[in-house]
Amino acid sequence: MIKLTFSGLILLSTAVLLAQNSHAQDYNRWSLPEGALMRLGKGDVRDVVWSPDGTRLAVGTSPGIWLYDARTGAEIYLITGHSFRVNAVAFSPDGLTLASGSRDHTVRLWDVATGQEKNILTGHTNDVEAVAFSQDGTTLASAGSDSTVRVWDVATGEEQHTLTGHVGKVGSVVFSPDGLTLASAGSDSTVRVWDVATGQEQHTLTGHVGEVWSVIGMARSVVFSPDGLTLASAGSDSTVRMWDVATGQEKSTLTGHGTIVYSVVFSPDGSTLASGGRTVRLWDVATGQEKHALTGHTWFVRSVAFSPDGTTLSTADRDNTVRVWDVETGQKQSTLTLTLTGHNQQVYSVAFLPDGSTLASGGYYRTVRLWDMATGQDIRTLTGHTASVRSVVFSPDGKTLASGSYDGTILLWDVSPHVSPPTLAADFDGDGAVGFPDFLRFAAQFGQSRGDAGFDARFDLNGDGAVGFSDFVIFARSFGLGS
Repeated sequence: MIKLTFSGLILLSTAVLLAQNSHAQDYNRWSLPEGALMRLGKGDVRDVVWSPDGTRLAVGTSPGIWLYDARTGAEIYLITGHSFRVNAVAFSPDGLTLASGSRDHTVRLWDVATGQEKNILTGHTNDVEAVAFSQDGTTLASAGSDSTVRVWDVATGEEQHTLTGHVGKVGSVVFSPDGLTLASAGSDSTVRVWDVATGQEQHTLTGHVGEVWSVIGMARSVVFSPDGLTLASAGSDSTVRMWDVATGQEKSTLTGHGTIVYSVVFSPDGSTLASGGRTVRLWDVATGQEKHALTGHTWFVRSVAFSPDGTTLSTADRDNTVRVWDVETGQKQSTLTLTLTGHNQQVYSVAFLPDGSTLASGGYYRTVRLWDMATGQDIRTLTGHTASVRSVVFSPDGKTLASGSYDGTILLWDVSPHVSPPTLAADFDGDGAVGFPDFLRFAAQFGQSRGDAGFDARFDLNGDGAVGFSDFVIFARSFGLGS
């Protein structure tokens, strides 16, 4: 990847601003690959986040922060002020404020509407690696290579607390759902839990041997359960650990991976934890017992993601495959429902469309693929990146997909033409519309398989010989059609 010198970056930023965006407006549409809406990113892209309402994209780069209209691809403005690259960006929950952390040791707050700088938060003495807002937007946390976590009042810009204790880089910070607790993870093998109001360290969670991984592609090393009562951490020591947030006591040490664990994620209801390493494992959060070991991948699993309803898990691996697992059946082992092949090299990231009907995957060989979850078919291969695709994420409304690459760009794709259309095949009562009476008929057949007494092939919408979740996805997409 080409990196500009600092003086070159300043000249680039100045030229863009003086040109009143006329040049920039053309840039994102030059020589686009087929199917791409626009190209985002100038300089060395470090981070990208959607605004809460899905209308804006903020891209942290070497020159500064590019703010884009996510619907049109137009650059709204380039935010400059940092003297070195921007490592991390985060929107406030109301979308009105943007926070950025930089290699220049500062955190800055920006007015999203105007691009004007609201405050400069100084105190870090080395790179700022991560920033995160509390859920109510009143507090900001930042983590840095100076071994500290700092807590700031967003309204005043005043530093409330400097949290010390880590030795080495702190690469990850996350607030609990209620905003009262902060967790941080670093290269010193510890996870630390802090009281946000007092700045006091509540617990030092020790036990990992080696770095607690902060960010690897889309992998998360430290994650709160949805109710905020449990914290899970993954490390290079081959273990996953679950901690009681209130007491700091280790609830469970989850062993069995045998290699580095790259990613952990809770199911939406918080009852199951999935972890990805050389294998994928599902754990009962209440007991710490392993529920299933999902084997089949032949290399390291870098990304795991639950579907919105929690019944399906997708995993991405360096063995070039995305696999989709049924985690709801409770049979002897989780059932491999689909193996999605087509990537020619490693797969780094996966993401579900909000309704669960489509899965996106990004890989080493510069491609993004869209998969129909009902059939397992490759709907579309999106090409245009010139280096590996390390991140894919859907917009909140599910209409747009963003892919981030080592080529220094982000591409936005219109998903709607590539999603399987609904079908009147789900009009089981023949009244010309798919509605609640059809749902009742479908529910009565759910779980039936070919060979069962009373099995009706009309309800097997994907033709796999059983009426299951994949058929329900097809039915749900068709609900309301014709009415």
